[in-house]
Amino acid sequence: MINFKKELLHITSQFFEETSDYSSALKEYKQLLFRISNEAINNVEHRNNVQLENGVAIGTLWAANCLDDLVRTHKFIRGIEVAIQEKIHQKDSLHILYAGTGPFASLILPFILKYADWNITYTLLEVNPLSFEVLKSTIKKLGLETNNINFINQDATKYKFPKNFSPDIIVSETMQRALDSEQQVSVFYNLMRQSNSNTVFIPEKITLTIGTGSSENSKPGIQQKYYREHDEVFEVSKEAMKSNDWLFEKTLNKLGFTEKHTVLKEEELSTASEIVVMTDITIYKNEKLIINESGLTVPKYIKDVSNNKKESLTIKSQYVIGVNPKLDLKIV
Repeated sequence: MINFKKELLHITSQFFEETSDYSSALKEYKQLLFRISNEAINNVEHRNNVQLENGVAIGTLWAANCLDDLVRTHKFIRGIEVAIQEKIHQKDSLHILYAGTGPFASLILPFILKYADWNITYTLLEVNPLSFEVLKSTIKKLGLETNNINFINQDATKYKFPKNFSPDIIVSETMQRALDSEQQVSVFYNLMRQSNSNTVFIPEKITLTIGTGSSENSKPGIQQKYYREHDEVFEVSKEAMKSNDWLFEKTLNKLGFTEKHTVLKEEELSTASEIVVMTDITIYKNEKLIINESGLTVPKYIKDVSNNKKESLTIKSQYVIGVNPKLDLKIV
């Protein structure tokens, strides 16, 4: 019988070694997880997204393929490790909630193995029923079902904490660049308002910024694109949720956000070729994803301004929640 657990422990231990080639280890990690699932997630139905009222939960296969974003995965694991290390020096027991696990709980699985001898409870929350079934099967095949793991097949935007439920760390990476389409904002709002002040959220902060891009010749015949940030217009964090920018309308039972106005002056547009939305992610403390470092931080093209003749442009921006959550933009 193949010892998947031993093999996985060997691979994931490399994530915590400064000298290891994490990219090779992450590729092996994905290959092994697919082997454990018996390639089941390559079925056609595993490509289907789940449409919910607060955004989309991506299909099982696409969630599994998030592992291909190597820098993203590595930095999230490093950030989670810092948070766990801080907490285990403060408390005798920990509770980690992972919302939007996908089929493998890939951002937390290395820790279930590494901290097997510690008193850590894991709550794994996933709304996609197909991903949820693969997740339970994967944990069972690894022989980890006795490691204080709770499985919950619910929408994280509506999940209510049970009595005396107080996670120390909450992890959720349910996002795309510019916070388009997926449920990250609604998930974090729901979980933040139920958690206590000491709960660590990963990612710790996500910001959307109006920026401009310009192309310059770095070498003869080679153009390189440069980006400049102008105005931060939206933030997801515990601090931001407490601000007046996040407005919960009790009568409508709906979350809303203030509209921001960004003015790009003539001199700022004179060298720009396009307007973009830039995404910055602070995973935890010093672990950050910066521009173009991950698929999550690729600038989102908004408008060509290479032939702009106006003195200035005003951009009205407002994050909206719905079946297609996004930063809604109007340029006047």
